[in-house]
Amino acid sequence: MSVSVEVVDAWLAEFGRVWREADVPGAVAVMTEDGSYRNSPFLEQPYVGHRAIAGFWEAALEGVSDVDFRYGVPVIDGDRVGVEWWATLRSNGEPFTLAGNFLLTFEGDRVADLRESFVKQAGALEPHEGWGL
Repeated sequence: MSVSVEVVDAWLAEFGRVWREADVPGAVAVMTEDGSYRNSPFLEQPYVGHRAIAGFWEAALEGVSDVDFRYGVPVIDGDRVGVEWWATLRSNGEPFTLAGNFLLTFEGDRVADLRESFVKQAGALEPHEGWGL
């Protein structure tokens, strides 16, 4: 089975909105009921299911404001999607930039498995030339 570009684009737009609006219920809604969310390759166990994912998001959004979240061009292979992302935000009033990658596995229009890796840098930085292509 293959996920469509339209489904991927809609999901990414909604997930960006979730970040910008600090929408915990929205973060849960884009995942399947038994979805798996691993926000670091070093996380021993992923957050599994809506309750665990909501708990992660509530903690992750603590003190976060002024989020700008954008994506590169997604790469789709069947039901799996890889995409770069870039975010600038304030954490407890201080500016930071996060640059990362998602590996997403879709079931229908929701994600069943989200794997993320990112780096965090002080300051509000712009992506390098060629980023996201």
